[in-house]
Amino acid sequence: MPRFKKVTKALTLLLSLFIFITALPVMVSHAAGRAGRTAAQVVSDMRVGWNIGNSLDSFGQKANYPYTVSNETYWGNPETTKELIDEVAKAGFNTVRIPVSWGQYTTGSNYQIPDFFMNRVKEVVDYCIANDMYVILNTHHDINSEYCFYVPNNANKQRSEAYFTSVWTQIANKFKNYDYHLVFETMNEPRLVGSSEEWWFPRNNPSAQIKEAVNCINDYNQTALNAIRKTGGNNADRCVMVPGYDASIEGCMTDGFHMPKDTVRDRLILSVHAYIPYNFALASDSFVTKFDQSTKSDVDYFFNDLNSKFISKNVPVIVGETSATNRNNSSERVKWADYFWSAAAKYSNVAMVLWDNNVYENDASGSNGECHRYINRKTLKWTDPQIITTIMKHVDGTPATINGKKVPSTDPEPSPAPIPKPDPQPTPDPIPVPTPEPVPSVQGLKTSYNISSWGAGYQVVFKVENTSDSKVNNWTVKVNKKDVKIESSWCVNVAEEGNYYVITPMSWNSSIDSKKAIEFGIQGTGSIGDTIDCSVQ
Repeated sequence: MPRFKKVTKALTLLLSLFIFITALPVMVSHAAGRAGRTAAQVVSDMRVGWNIGNSLDSFGQKANYPYTVSNETYWGNPETTKELIDEVAKAGFNTVRIPVSWGQYTTGSNYQIPDFFMNRVKEVVDYCIANDMYVILNTHHDINSEYCFYVPNNANKQRSEAYFTSVWTQIANKFKNYDYHLVFETMNEPRLVGSSEEWWFPRNNPSAQIKEAVNCINDYNQTALNAIRKTGGNNADRCVMVPGYDASIEGCMTDGFHMPKDTVRDRLILSVHAYIPYNFALASDSFVTKFDQSTKSDVDYFFNDLNSKFISKNVPVIVGETSATNRNNSSERVKWADYFWSAAAKYSNVAMVLWDNNVYENDASGSNGECHRYINRKTLKWTDPQIITTIMKHVDGTPATINGKKVPSTDPEPSPAPIPKPDPQPTPDPIPVPTPEPVPSVQGLKTSYNISSWGAGYQVVFKVENTSDSKVNNWTVKVNKKDVKIESSWCVNVAEEGNYYVITPMSWNSSIDSKKAIEFGIQGTGSIGDTIDCSVQ
């Protein structure tokens, strides 16, 4: 009997050891963050986003705090509907940023968020998730001058950290079962509200109050991240966005700012805003209405800065807000969108999110810097659809519609056309057509193409190759109209000249290095033959 007890004890120990060792890889895997997607994977997949501005983030007067009804319509916007989100998805956006001002609804010293508002936020999040979109959910105007639930200074640090711990614990618990399509953003534009340095400071020589604010923001980012991670579930390795001071380029480039420490690898994203060039995009006093070479340098400097400190160091970046106010200058804003998104497209670790506050009309002077409507939330029509189609040329999207008209796809793989409604007949899969031999041309350039047809329409991906020993700085492709009818394109400009389409590059793909190639594409309706009369020069 004693020998049996010893054997039993030994087997028990071996079994315990076996269970521990078997469980160990799961623990390590989770610690390495392999249960979800990395920040780089998420940002690369996000492509392009849109903000529901001035809705769930709008706030009322402090005298009525805490609010017992939603202030979603307080600033004049209608309630967000699923139909609105559906239209945004149709336009090619696959990310929605939902700014939310939580503090005005909270009660007690522990900042409890009421169910009615939490459930309303969840309802809007679900509109997006139903469209297979990414969602960025944040705390937005909780630093406004009237409420100030948090302030980035030492005098208010203890209270601010208590606020972040409580609010983010509640939000994270509510959404802990959502997958990687939901991204949390700790704060929006944290700054010293009302100070002379509220919106700008010299990054290389910050004042003492700015240094203190930057240190507090670092700690607040850490506090919010810790609260999110502690709730477990999918929050254990969910991607989290963190901003610097004011979410500005100065705020993240100054030496005092740093990313928080995380318990899981590769899940942090830098959050930054970019209304640039400022005098063109946002200014209300000294402003310009033209987007030209003199204003492009601000965009170049912006991405050079981000690349030097973050992108090249494998820290993904989301430009959570960017826009150019409507100054009755739609054609110039198209140029802005073309240049800005083409610059962003050079980096796989960057996603851009368009700010939209549903304000459009500007007076004759064009001085109002807050006119950032892209879709009318009542009519669900896009106000400047050409801006949207220009943006979509530079993102890896799928065919979409703007006010019922197809916009281009940059997906180089053959993809079936959208099925017209109503259409009782199923649309067949694209039928690949063999690529003909490259057509020789001048200057060492040659072009080839790949046709995909689905009966009612077709897609053609062209390749322009530089076979010479020197760089080519510009190129033009001519396509005979008898062979194609171009209805949309991506990565190029298309003009008509007699019997030909004249196709020219964007600013960012006009040069082709020696022995390199670029690709662009077109879409059309109807049937297409096996060959296309085209030439390149």
